[in-house]
Amino acid sequence: MTTSAAYLFALAAIVFWPEHVDAWAARWYPELIRSAPPLFPFGVDATLNVILFLPFGGLLNSVLPRRPLSAIGLAWVTSLLIEITQGLFLPGRTSSAIDVAANTLGAALGYAATALVRWQRRERSKRRLTATATADAAEGTSTSPAA
Repeated sequence: MTTSAAYLFALAAIVFWPEHVDAWAARWYPELIRSAPPLFPFGVDATLNVILFLPFGGLLNSVLPRRPLSAIGLAWVTSLLIEITQGLFLPGRTSSAIDVAANTLGAALGYAATALVRWQRRERSKRRLTATATADAAEGTSTSPAA
């Protein structure tokens, strides 16, 4: 099983679980916010939703490279459908517009981070090729085929 499939399976299990998967930890949320407020700028629940959807954005970047608006739109629709499903069919769950926003933000950040890493790799590769070509030219050799 690939990492992507494992993530999507775990995501589906978390979002479609009949009850809140973090209900047991909710009693510690106020203490977490008091002890480390910068770690939870949107509150614990929303911050965890952002983190949960970071990999989703990376996957969207793989499927929709150079199409950030389409990816963000797909992340929003996916999150909206999840929240509607939770609200209509999972009585132990609650749906929330804040969750939709947090999930979409997480996916957008994941998409952007993946795009940045890909861009850095391309630039590094270009610099290596330029350095190799410059060194070859200085030595009077060439890595390109003879004409």
